[in-house]
Amino acid sequence: MIGVIASIMGGLILREYIMLIAPAVFIISLKNRDAGLIAYFLYIIYSSSKVVSGDVYAYGELINALIFAFSGILLLDDVLRREIRINKLEIIPILIILLGLLIPEGFLAAGLLYFLMMKPSLRVGVPVFGVMLVFIMFKNSLSGLGPSGQTVVFGSFALFTLAVAFLTRDVKKVEMLR
Repeated sequence: MIGVIASIMGGLILREYIMLIAPAVFIISLKNRDAGLIAYFLYIIYSSSKVVSGDVYAYGELINALIFAFSGILLLDDVLRREIRINKLEIIPILIILLGLLIPEGFLAAGLLYFLMMKPSLRVGVPVFGVMLVFIMFKNSLSGLGPSGQTVVFGSFALFTLAVAFLTRDVKKVEMLR
């Protein structure tokens, strides 16, 4: 349930009220997992076109992009798990997410705390640290590209990571962050 709450709070923080339909996506996934994944895909595609984030080298725009990304990933976790009750592990991050209305960085801290509480394998961090390394190493080149060029770099890195994951092992029986 943390993903639904995070999406609602993220929508309020970003003032993108299309994100408030996240509970509908979750309810669809409760009825049928495949239909829920399709609804999630449509939700993410449409809401990402509404959330404005520009240059990742500008602090405010980076915070907006990370809030949207964390809420989307947490919602995907909820859609895949299809559990209605709130786990004990989710209580503290949910309280910090609610604090995100006052301090947006608190939202990010809560998302990171929740991921760390799930004890993901080190392989989960490789793509994250890889894209961070690329953006640090090529700051001068990427900052001149603007938001669309940076989006292409993010997307390319994501597709590369997915291709490597599919080529190296069977991912059908793997949980999202394990």
